[in-house]
Amino acid sequence: MEYLLVQDVALSTAPSYAALTKLQHWQDLPQCAEQSLVSQLQTTLDLQQQLNIVSMAVGKVLPLSAMQLKTSVGTFSASGSQEAEFEYRSVLVLNQQCLAELTYHSEYAFTPLIQRELLLLESEWLFALRNALVVVRLQQLAMRDPLTGLGNRRFFDDVINSCTQLAKRNNSNIALLLLDLDNFKQANDNAGHAAGDEVLLAVANTLRNTLRASDQMFRFGGDEFAVLLIDQEADSAELVARRVVKAINQHHICQEYQVSVSAGLAILKPEQDKMQLFNAADNALYQAKNAGKSTVRVA
Repeated sequence: MEYLLVQDVALSTAPSYAALTKLQHWQDLPQCAEQSLVSQLQTTLDLQQQLNIVSMAVGKVLPLSAMQLKTSVGTFSASGSQEAEFEYRSVLVLNQQCLAELTYHSEYAFTPLIQRELLLLESEWLFALRNALVVVRLQQLAMRDPLTGLGNRRFFDDVINSCTQLAKRNNSNIALLLLDLDNFKQANDNAGHAAGDEVLLAVANTLRNTLRASDQMFRFGGDEFAVLLIDQEADSAELVARRVVKAINQHHICQEYQVSVSAGLAILKPEQDKMQLFNAADNALYQAKNAGKSTVRVA
């Protein structure tokens, strides 16, 4: 089910991003029992927090076992959610735009009276939900490369920092794959920027089709890409890297413009930090380029 975000973010009618962001500081204000649902929802632009606030309000109408919010920017579950015998679904619509779908679970039946009460609570949520979705969408756009839709360098810096910290804490594995297109400048100069964009999109789509949903993909800019392989052993990470390079090199658009890819792979070692991991992958990429291109080298 695809959801539309308020007329493609509807910035002409929605509050400015700066104005919306100021609302995030309201969550530090003390809560009081007399607060209405609307005023509580105005204290945060975090979708998970909004869902938890609404679930507490719904709990006063009907004891809930679970409550789930499905939006175009992700799916969220209220704290402590567990499926139950009875299920009720509701679509949240504002100004003829579908914002989200709510799913309720309870051990008690959703009678017409209960459904009417839920509808009233949902109506109080619509504007706060719309504002939160606008902010999330803007934040996502700021982290994405506009051509390929992959994460940009700013997003990469955030993700590699959190991934390396988590890997060390959980004693798990991550690998960094850096890719650089061979002969891209010549293809771009000879065939034009439209052809260059076509190649970049082909590479991005190949990464999506070849890698797992849990792997993180980025375009640094130009013809440079990066992939964070999560929970990969050293041997399997190298196999994945070679599969990615082969898939890109065999793509018909890359072959048409005689573009291939070189790659450098590094596995995070216990003593390494994020910069050392990046430098190791970058050095491996340099070796791959010097080895005749269109290949993989492992740090």
